[in-house]
Amino acid sequence: MKEYFFTQVSSSSLCFLLFAKIDDMASLKHGLKKWLDYIATFENKVEVIVAPIGKEMVESELFEIKVAAEKYASTDVLPGLKVLASSSISEGDAIRLGFEHSSNEIFVVAPLLPRFCQPSVLKIMLQNIEQTHIAGAVRVLDFYSLPLRFFSFVKSFLCRFFLCIPFENISGPSTISGRIQSWIFWFIFGVRYVDPFFPVRVYRRDVLATCLPASKGNFFHLEILAKANFLGLLFFPEQPWPETHSKSLIPDRGDRYCSSDFYYLLSNPIFSHSNPPLAKVASNNDGLADSSCHQNPFIP
Repeated sequence: MKEYFFTQVSSSSLCFLLFAKIDDMASLKHGLKKWLDYIATFENKVEVIVAPIGKEMVESELFEIKVAAEKYASTDVLPGLKVLASSSISEGDAIRLGFEHSSNEIFVVAPLLPRFCQPSVLKIMLQNIEQTHIAGAVRVLDFYSLPLRFFSFVKSFLCRFFLCIPFENISGPSTISGRIQSWIFWFIFGVRYVDPFFPVRVYRRDVLATCLPASKGNFFHLEILAKANFLGLLFFPEQPWPETHSKSLIPDRGDRYCSSDFYYLLSNPIFSHSNPPLAKVASNNDGLADSSCHQNPFIP
C-alpha cells in the first residue's frame, strides 16, 4: 500500500457541512440546536455550513433558519456560521455547493438531525482522520493474489466505466433492489454494501477535490468512496486483507433505517483505538489533488 503523510488535524481546520431538509422546520431547529451546542465545545473556531435541501426555499424560510442559527450559536461559533442562500435539490448538489464555500481542510458531512449528533462517535472519527483520508468506511474486495488478478482488472475496468455516469438515487437498504444494488457496488467499487447508507462521514479536502461527486441524489456518498477506493486512498477502519475473511461488522438485519447500523458499527471496539491500524505515514501526499493523473481519472 502507498504511504502518505498527513498534517495534524486542529479544530480551526474543521468544516461541518450539514444538510438541512426544510420539510420539517421544527425538526430542523431541534437538530440545529443540538449540533451547534456540540460544535461550541471545540476550543478553536470551526466553520459551519448549513445547506438546505429538498425543495425551493422561500425567503421567509431562509430567514427563519438564519434566525434559529443565530439564536442557538454561541459567540465563538457565530462568526464561522453560514446558511447557504438557496436550497439544493439533493445532497449531491449541497456537498458541491458547500465545498465551494469553504477553504477548510477537514469536512464533517452529516444530516442536520439530532440523532446523528453523537459526540462520542464524532470524536472517534475525528481522531482517526489524522491518519487516513476518509473516516467511517471500509475498503473491501482487493484482489492481491496472482490467480485473482484477472478479477481485479475486470473490477477496475467496470469501476472506471460506471463512474463516468452521473447516477441519481439508490434504493434504501431495506428494499430488494437496494440490496442487489449494494452487492453490485460491493464487487465493482470495493465498497462495503452498507457503507453507502451511512449518513455521517469525515473527509479530507484533497479527497473531495479529487473525488467531488457528479451525482445529484443520495448516490454521492458511494461515488466518493468508489473514486477514493479506485485511487488507492486510505479508509478507516482498513479492512484486514487477506488475513481474514470475516463477515462485516454490521449484521444484515434488514432495518428500515440505517441509523442503528451506523451506531452499531462505530460502537464496535475496533473504532475505540485512538491510533487506527494505519501507522505507516512516511511519504508526502501534497500533490494528490493537483496530480495530472488524478485530474479526471474517471473519464475514458
